Amino acid sequence: MSSNAIPARYRVDLAAYMQTCDENYYRLLKLVPALESARSPEGKSGQMPAQYWEFEAGSSRNSNIKMIVRIQLLECSKFTSTIAITIHQGFPEWTPVPMMQVRLYHDAATAEPLSYQGHRRIPVKNPQPNAAMYHQDEKRQINEFLADWLNWCLEPGIRVRSSDILYVD
Repeated sequence: MSSNAIPARYRVDLAAYMQTCDENYYRLLKLVPALESARSPEGKSGQMPAQYWEFEAGSSRNSNIKMIVRIQLLECSKFTSTIAITIHQGFPEWTPVPMMQVRLYHDAATAEPLSYQGHRRIPVKNPQPNAAMYHQDEKRQINEFLADWLNWCLEPGIRVRSSDILYVD
């Protein structure tokens, strides 16, 4: 065997990517049912008043830090909603706080990350090397990070800090 073997070309698995997007949509609705009812029935898009939901995890799993995740509704229309997800409190000071914008497509029942840490329009497949220093599957990794983040918010022991009359535990 030669040590100069060419690595396999990265291929986008669109079906797996879209399945994660679809599952993230349902995770978000389970976490914040008001996202479904906040849609504008007239189809008028626009900025929403500051509306957000916070989830707090206390002393758990090897940590005594309380972490607060905030989901804020930024924009809403008949078929889409745009939200921002951030760690509001409790993230180590030595690292940037994770920030992500996600668009929910209500007609397609899917949620796609739009930006992560201020980076927008991340290509699905990136050449290696590239100027932005993205992994070849950066968009897939961000989507899976969103899935992990939402699953963490849905774990037992996480409590809702803001009132949502539609939240069912």
